[in-house]
Amino acid sequence: MEIVKVENLVKKYGKDENEVIAVNNVSFTVEKGEFVAIVGSSGSGKSTLLHLIGGVDRPTSGKVFINGKDIYSLKDDELAIFRRREVGLIYQFYNLIPILNVVENITLPLELDKIQIEKDKLDELLKVLGLENRKDHLPNQLSGGQQQRVAIGRSLICNPSVILADEPTGNLDSNASEEIIKLLKESNKKYNQTIIMITHNLEIAKMADRIIKIEDGKIV
Repeated sequence: MEIVKVENLVKKYGKDENEVIAVNNVSFTVEKGEFVAIVGSSGSGKSTLLHLIGGVDRPTSGKVFINGKDIYSLKDDELAIFRRREVGLIYQFYNLIPILNVVENITLPLELDKIQIEKDKLDELLKVLGLENRKDHLPNQLSGGQQQRVAIGRSLICNPSVILADEPTGNLDSNASEEIIKLLKESNKKYNQTIIMITHNLEIAKMADRIIKIEDGKIV
């Protein structure tokens, strides 16, 4: 089942002689439960592409469908709600709320949507994340790897159609990086979670089911 469809996606910045084409007519699909890595050097356009897929930025032209929904047909407020419910975003700098503890950070998307938190599901997720003994800790009381696990938990809690991971190990040492990739792989298998991850590290990319390489905004 096709969960993500990217169709002739273009993103341009600047005008005339200052114009830069960050994403250049990119098209591909991702099946439900697939773990896809997008690789490319710095400046290749991979982060811009990921943000366009997630509805964080709007394209110059082209379309993105998530679960059959043309996301750029939505108004900004509708897109924000859709993104919160259907897209899990993981960044390399965690983006946790410093005054919220582990459980509060993970369940924040549910709180924003006024959705009842299922205790059994939360407990299972904390166990999978290895955070059951850290649930009352604030972000500054956690290691980098633990903070990234919280970010992964926050992205998983809503059962999103797709998780987009932007260099999720970029701020971690090699041991923590390995743990995070194993955790993403486990969530992919355990929950049949669709994941699109960007990385410049080919060894990490090899843990995905499929690798897409991008150079100068184009798939090569």
